[in-house]
Amino acid sequence: MHQINWWRNSNERNANIENRKISWLELFYDLIYVIAISKITHNLSLQLNISGFLDYFYMLGLIYWGWLNGSSHHDLLGANDVRTIFLTIWQIVILSALIVTLNSPAERIYFNTTVVILIMQYYITYLWWSEGIYDKSNTHLNRYYTVIYLLAFVLIFSTFFLHQPYLRIIFYTALILNYLPPYFENRALKEKRFEYRLTNSMVERLGLFTIILFGEVILGVINGITKFQNLTFYHWLMFILSIFIVFTLWFIFFGMISDKKIKKGFIKNNIYALLYLPVAMSLGIIGVAFEKIFITDTAALKNGGINVKYFLGIFICLFLSGTFCLSKLIETSESYLQAQSKMQKLLIAVIVAIVIICGISQYLPLLGFLLIILSALLLLPIAILAFWNNLELSKP
Repeated sequence: MHQINWWRNSNERNANIENRKISWLELFYDLIYVIAISKITHNLSLQLNISGFLDYFYMLGLIYWGWLNGSSHHDLLGANDVRTIFLTIWQIVILSALIVTLNSPAERIYFNTTVVILIMQYYITYLWWSEGIYDKSNTHLNRYYTVIYLLAFVLIFSTFFLHQPYLRIIFYTALILNYLPPYFENRALKEKRFEYRLTNSMVERLGLFTIILFGEVILGVINGITKFQNLTFYHWLMFILSIFIVFTLWFIFFGMISDKKIKKGFIKNNIYALLYLPVAMSLGIIGVAFEKIFITDTAALKNGGINVKYFLGIFICLFLSGTFCLSKLIETSESYLQAQSKMQKLLIAVIVAIVIICGISQYLPLLGFLLIILSALLLLPIAILAFWNNLELSKP
């Protein structure tokens, strides 16, 4: 008979529970990370330049790294015990502190944010290192996380003694290091003849995370249209087209990859998880573009500003490219294989069409631009619905 420890229940790890449902704690944890993404996206909307984009890419990469590590740790090594709850709560506290520091005055924001990033780096290092203390069988796996994350910690700490342009180089180097441990761990897993695969619950969390980000894009549309004092029929028409564009992107994404297993292989499963980073980045920037496009469309080009229509179209293409790559990593049944190949080719055609539309966007009125983008995107939902209908009709 197993003895259950109130602090750490080693007998019922989440990874050992078949068809495990996502807990309320995990959903709450995910929500805080989306708030953080919303905050850095808002900061980007206030600084649409190269420096703003570099800061956004770094912070998004850092936040997603934190979410992916915390979620993977909970999914593989967590359990229904007090320790798992405390570990999750402390991650929420640290991330909330990071959100607070992003509101710091200009002269203090670098120092305040770096301190919290160091705490976050140290804490996630502790997550993996501590597993070797509680369970010696995990030592051969967690050493890569511990060593590489500590090296990244040292690099981040060194930025207190450096100045630009070295600061960004060091921060980005540390961020790249943070994404490397799983690939070193792959060697240890092969030695143990263990085949790693994202669990159904983890795949579901990635999907739910993306759904919340779609909500942020809708919020961007709402924020953009409410900047007008007097809404005319023309404004309402642009608003409706924008909402339909967001809905169509949602339909394409989940229509092509939802409820499907990922192909076997450690590298394939890790790449699948990492591909959600450009997807999240694209959604965040699409939200910013919708917030800006209604007001700045006419005035920006006259003043030499950003062509927000081009900006919106390019990141829609990046989002669709991420969706295409994800669709290449899912397992496909024989009945679905031919249809999937056709939809992938159609997706590439739509991406090319939108790139061309972006090239002539400065000559198009905003309403016409949105209508053409929506028309191109609608080709994919029509194809997906036609396939589903044919599949149902072919059933005996």
